[in-house]
Formats: sequence, structure tokens, C-alpha cells
Amino acid sequence: MTRTPRSRRPASLVAAASAAALLGALLPVTLVAPPAQAANGCLTEVPQGGGPLGPLTPGTRCDDQVPPEATLVSTAPAPNEAGFVSSRSLTFTFTGAHSDADTDPIGFECQFFNTAAAPSEWQSCTSPVTYSDLADTTAVPYTFKVRAFDAADRGIDATAATNPLLGSGGAETDLSDTEDSPQSQVVKIDTRAPQAFIFNTPFDAETPSLPMLTTDSPTFRLASSEGNVVYHCDLDGRQVPCQDGNSTFRRLSAGTKVLSVSATDPAGNVDPDPATTTFTVPADIELPSGGKWRETASPRAFGGSYIETTAFGAKFAVEGTNVREVRLIATKRPQAGILRYKVPGNPNWAKAKLNSSRIERGAVIVLRNPSSKSFTGTMKFKTMSRGKLIEVDAIMLR
Repeated sequence: MTRTPRSRRPASLVAAASAAALLGALLPVTLVAPPAQAANGCLTEVPQGGGPLGPLTPGTRCDDQVPPEATLVSTAPAPNEAGFVSSRSLTFTFTGAHSDADTDPIGFECQFFNTAAAPSEWQSCTSPVTYSDLADTTAVPYTFKVRAFDAADRGIDATAATNPLLGSGGAETDLSDTEDSPQSQVVKIDTRAPQAFIFNTPFDAETPSLPMLTTDSPTFRLASSEGNVVYHCDLDGRQVPCQDGNSTFRRLSAGTKVLSVSATDPAGNVDPDPATTTFTVPADIELPSGGKWRETASPRAFGGSYIETTAFGAKFAVEGTNVREVRLIATKRPQAGILRYKVPGNPNWAKAKLNSSRIERGAVIVLRNPSSKSFTGTMKFKTMSRGKLIEVDAIMLR
């Protein structure tokens, strides 16, 4: 049987036909561009849904549009209500979390500045972060900011094609994977304690170190090395109200007093060395019985009133213990009446010097000085004139 020889195809045609057949087989799988993935529900920008042929079937990519969120847990030390701390070191603790089912790792970036404008750059940070050797705040407080980002997705361009041959497989958008509303904390630092001062303290030429007041309601001017401080005033162990500027301490009882004034600034720094002043308050002379004295009200008088008489033999007395120094607050005038006094242990009556060339109300008359012999008991006074006015107001026994 004679066979007719079969014609042979050129090798190039056979190869072309084979490639065409293979390409035809692959086209339905990889060369038809799929629609872009919707952002809703996207948890990662790593390509998903790849086929069995590896790089020839790379899958598609979506845009994870929900970045993680940072939470500022604490600031140490915690600022007070005025936003101040009294420390040169600040530590911030923070965490981060996804608001969806995303499991990508979370990174953080921080800013810390005390300028009017925030810096443009962010620094990588981990919790907790500490800033030390900080200077006291001047006009601009310190600001700390922290933001979270998706550490897996931020380096990925979600719109990049997963199939470079056809330019397909990428998402339509690539929104930021970094939180756009950072957590922040503003802190003011003040580590310097204020210093309180007392002005308008009384002057006493007789005893400069321990002056005597001529009023029972003295006014002192308080000041501090810092503004917006709170003053704390202690008068013989008792807290009394006071304020910046003039403070009047009303109706003080007789005796030697110590006023201590300290200041606390808005950061809570307390004056370590309170300002003090020591003084003696005289005793108001009460209206004696017997009818020879009368009481006269006067806003200029010690305690608001004084006693006066023109009668002979008008008496009053005061009690004292271990007394050396005695001063009388009275009115000096021309042709004043005669007032004598006597202390226990001395039988002699001495004369108070009430005469003056002009009327001097509230004059301080020294009856005994600090070097006098001390006495305990009743000091007696009596008038030795008739028809001449005598006005006495207060007395200091010390």
C-alpha cells in the first residue's frame, strides 16, 4: 500500500499555534481586568484572592480607609486644674487600637514642642515616652501629640496595579493610613517657688525690732515674686483671710502677735520661707464704773472709742503679769489735765506727760521702758485736776 507523505508545518507556525492555545487558555483567568475593590470592609492593602499560577494570577488590592486610633492614657506628673506641673520631666503613656477587625500592627508618631506653631515633622515613638531637663514655661506651654498608623498598610500604595501586564488589580483610592486626629496634652511647667513679702509694717523708734501698733485693725500690703498666687496668712497659729495688695486684719486682741505670710503659685509650688512680721497690739481701755468717765465714739480712736473726763479723782486700772514696758495712747493738748499712775511695789505716783503745744490725738506716751523693773498685778491711774480735759484711749503692757 502506497502512503502519501503528510506535509509538515514550519516550526515557527507550530510554536505560534501553541502559544496562542496557551494564551487562549489563560485569558479567561487573568487577562480580563476585574472591577476595583470597594473600600468598605477592607482590612488590609496586601493583594487578596490570588490564583493558582502565582505571579500570573496576583489577585486584587483594596484601600483600607480606617486607620487605627491612639489613646493618651496618662501624663506623669498629672497637670493640676490650671494645667501646671512642678517637674522638669514629663512622661506620656499611650496605646492604640483598630476600630474594626483589622489585625495589622500599629505604629506611633509623636510631637513635643513649646513653640507657637507645631513642627511639620513627626518622630517615631513608643509608649511610654519621657522628656527630661525641661525649662520652665514662659509664654508658650509645652504640647505633646501622639498619632497612630497602620504599620502594614502605610508603606503600600493601594492604587498600584497587582497585574503589571494589564495595569489592573489596584484600588481606586489610597487614603491615609495615619490617624488624622492626634491625641494631645498641653502642659505648663513651673518649678520655682514664689516668695511672699510684707510691706507697710509698723515702725517704732522705741523698739524697732518689736513695734507697737496704734490700731487694733492694721493694714499690711502683701506681694509676691510671682503673679496669680494664693496667699496663706497665719496669725499666731490661726489662719486668717488675706489677699494680694492691702489686707486688713480687724479687731485684733491685745498682745504680741506674729503674722506669717506664704504664697502658693498656680503650679502648687509653696513659698519655703514665709515672710513674717512681729508686733504688739495695745489693749483698749474700757469705760470704768463710777460715773466720772464718759465714752466717746470716734473712727480715729483705737477700737472706735476713747474715754474722757474733767473730774478730779477719776480712776481706772489695768492688770499685768511680768510687765516692764508700758505705753499709753492718749490725747496730748495744751493745758491738759493731770493723770498720775502707780505700779505694784512702788508707793510713788508718777505723772503722765499729757501737755503739748498743740492737740495730738492718738499720741503714744511712754510710761515705762523695756529696762524698767518688771511687775505683776494692778497698775492704777487717777486724775489729779479739775475742769481740765483728759482723753485716754488704749494701753500697752509688755
